[in-house]
Amino acid sequence: MIINSSKCPPCKTLICAGVCPMGIIELGENQKPVIIDYSSCTKCAVCISLCPSKAITLEEKKINEK
Repeated sequence: MIINSSKCPPCKTLICAGVCPMGIIELGENQKPVIIDYSSCTKCAVCISLCPSKAITLEEKKINEK
């Protein structure tokens, strides 16, 4: 999961943090959300669907097999 800070305006409601069932999003500097624990993300995508600025995306890392 990635939060694009350039798309995310300062937010007083912090919807993404409020809906995260794992509590991995918190308010950071400049009143913008930060992910505090990537490994606990279940990829439920609730934060993505409710973000009013569409600043959150789910990107999976590709693993190169040898």
